[in-house]
Amino acid sequence: MNKQIYILAAAAWAVGAVAPAATLSDRVDDQVARAKKALVLYEKPEGFVRKVKLSWLEQFQLAAVQPNGSNGLHLKDGASPVNQEFRRSWVGVTADFKGDTTFRTWVRLGGLPERETFKDGRTKRNFSYTSLFELWLKKDIHSVKGLSVQVGKIKSLFTTDYSIPSSSIACIERSIISNQFAQDSNWGVDVTYAPNKKDKVYLQLMANDRASATKNPGHTDEYTDGRGFSGEFGWEDKCFIILGASHKYRVTDSGYHALSAQYLHDFDNAYHSKHNPGANYFGLGFQDAVSLGYEFKHGRFHFLSNVVAAFEQETGKGTNNIGLQLQPMYSVTPHVDLIFRYTGMTGHGACKLGADRYICTQTTAPSWADSINAFYFGADFYASAKDKNALKLMVGAEYTTARSEGSDCYNGWTFSSAVRWSF
Repeated sequence: MNKQIYILAAAAWAVGAVAPAATLSDRVDDQVARAKKALVLYEKPEGFVRKVKLSWLEQFQLAAVQPNGSNGLHLKDGASPVNQEFRRSWVGVTADFKGDTTFRTWVRLGGLPERETFKDGRTKRNFSYTSLFELWLKKDIHSVKGLSVQVGKIKSLFTTDYSIPSSSIACIERSIISNQFAQDSNWGVDVTYAPNKKDKVYLQLMANDRASATKNPGHTDEYTDGRGFSGEFGWEDKCFIILGASHKYRVTDSGYHALSAQYLHDFDNAYHSKHNPGANYFGLGFQDAVSLGYEFKHGRFHFLSNVVAAFEQETGKGTNNIGLQLQPMYSVTPHVDLIFRYTGMTGHGACKLGADRYICTQTTAPSWADSINAFYFGADFYASAKDKNALKLMVGAEYTTARSEGSDCYNGWTFSSAVRWSF
C-alpha cells in the first residue's frame, strides 16, 4: 500500500512539474499571436483596402573573432575582437487591396551606433542610416492562374540561402556564398508564375540604384549615400536579370524534396573594359552565374544544399568561382534546433573573405582569397513552438580557413550569439 502511495505521489509530482511548463509554452504562443494581431492596423475583408499591418524585425548580436587562437598576433592594431550591433532593425507596412493587389515596404534602420569598425587606423562606432530595402506593388493576374507581377524595389532571388527571408534563416549570418553572390534589393520588375504550391518560375529584371563608386560600402559614416532614399537610378550599365525555378516533389505530411535553379546575367559593360567611372557598380561581381539547390525535409531532419558557379569576374581577370553549401539541421525538441553548415569556395583571387561579417574588419586577413572553407556549429532556441521565428535565441561558432597564393592567409574562430524577433 505504501509503495502504491509513493508511486501515485511521484506521478502527481511529475504531472505537477510538467504542467507548468506546458502552460508556459501555451502562454507564450498566445502572447505571440496577440502581438501579431496588435500590429494589424486595419482589417475589412469586403472593403477596397482589406488589411493594413505593420511588420517589425530586430536582431541584436554579439561576436568575438579569435584568429589562430591568438588575437594579439592577427588583430589589426587597435581593433577589438569583440563586437556588438543591431544587425537587423527593420520596420515595414503591408497593405492588401481589392483585386488581389498588395503594397509593401521595408525600411531598414541598419547600422545603428553599436558596432565598432576598424578603419583608417582607428576603431570607431558605426553611424546610423536609413534605407528602403523593399518598396513594391504586386498584382495577381486573374486571367492566368498563379501569375503575378511585382514592380518597385524588390529583393533579388539568387542562391538558395538568400531566397530564404531574413526572419527565417537558421544561422546567425548567411553563408559566405550567399553574401558574395546574392545582390541587395534593387529597383526592377518581377514576373512570377506559380500555378500550385509545388512549382514556381520567375523572371527578375533589375537596375542598380547605387550613387557613387567613391562611397565605401562598409559600415562607416560614408554609407549614408547611395542606399534607398538618395540612390542614383539608371539602366545604362547597371542592369541584371535573374531567371529562377523551383519544384517540390514527394510531398507528404512529414516532409518533402525540393529542387531549385537560378541563372543570373549582368549587363554591366565593365566586363568589356568599357566601364564608365561615373557610374557605380554593385552587382554580382561576375557576368554570369548559375545556382543549383536541393532541399530535403523529413520529420525533425532538414537538409539544405547549394552549388554556385560564377564566370568572368568584373575585374577582367577572367577568374571563375565555384561555391558549395551543405546545411543539415535537426530539431531536438519543438523549441531547440541544432545546425551545422559547411561552406566552401574556390577561384583564384575570386573568393571574397570580406563577405564574412567581422574577419576582415577586425583582423589582418585579406579581403580576397583563392579558397575558403567555413564550418558553422550552432543552436537555435525558440520561445514559441508554433511560431519559431517570432522570438529566438541563436548561438553559433564558425571556424574559417582561407588560402591565397598557395599558403594560409587566415585561420580562426568567430563566436556569435543573437536575439532575433520578427512580428
